[in-house]
Amino acid sequence: MKIRVQHRTEYLYSQPVRNNCNELRLQPPQSPRQSRDFWLLKVLPATRVQHFTDFHRNSVQHFELEEAHSRLVIEATSTVHTSNVYAMGEPAGVLFSALANAREDEETGNYLNESRYVKISPDIWKAALDVKDHHQDVFAVARLIMENLHDTCRYTPGVTTVDTGSVEFFAFRHGVCQDFTHLMLAMCRTLGIPARYVSGYLYDPKRRELRGAHASHAWVEVFLPGLGWYGLDPTNRRLVDDLYVTIAFGRDYDDAAPVKGSFVGTGSRIMNVTVNVEEV
Repeated sequence: MKIRVQHRTEYLYSQPVRNNCNELRLQPPQSPRQSRDFWLLKVLPATRVQHFTDFHRNSVQHFELEEAHSRLVIEATSTVHTSNVYAMGEPAGVLFSALANAREDEETGNYLNESRYVKISPDIWKAALDVKDHHQDVFAVARLIMENLHDTCRYTPGVTTVDTGSVEFFAFRHGVCQDFTHLMLAMCRTLGIPARYVSGYLYDPKRRELRGAHASHAWVEVFLPGLGWYGLDPTNRRLVDDLYVTIAFGRDYDDAAPVKGSFVGTGSRIMNVTVNVEEV
């Protein structure tokens, strides 16, 4: 599928600010699941944008605005071709015994530990073990966790914040895609399944069926030795197919946030984010 994404973030400051430093993770990566045809970044006020690759292999754009300004606009436009890694069926046959060396592996060890928003409480540990039960197939257990969270948690915008972690969401069970993702990461890592946070977008052809579509979205990828990374979306109880566009990976939201920054100034700030996702 060919998908175009336009992501626009606008900040309005009640008082002029300066030394505005930002990191952007808005460029879709090339991967076996997607190919990037086009990408364009616009920043106003105009400034020099630097590029680097972070620890999680994300393409990061960095800029600083030293002079005083009252408005900042960041607009990224991309076109990607996506494919469905599940077209030939779900992966099966990878047992938990195959994960014995995952903690020492450079690609997976970092996605087995707790992180800023992914904490493992005794209650989360018990819930993960209850879901696993006697099952030994890694992907089958990951899917059971996804289904369990979808069935026991409610998608409720506005009741959590960007700082809500897995423990708080587990207790409250109301939140958005970021919260579903953090809790699934905690449960997978409890069981020794390498799992990473993915930020991106979800295209909903009917524009009424999928939660978190046509906005910034988040889901989980689990690692299967010998096969690679496979995506699962607990918010929608869906396997990640060609409707999804990936932009960044990390241990949690803090590593993969689309826009993250700081500035010097007083007064209030208003942020407006608009995302348009369409098939082309």
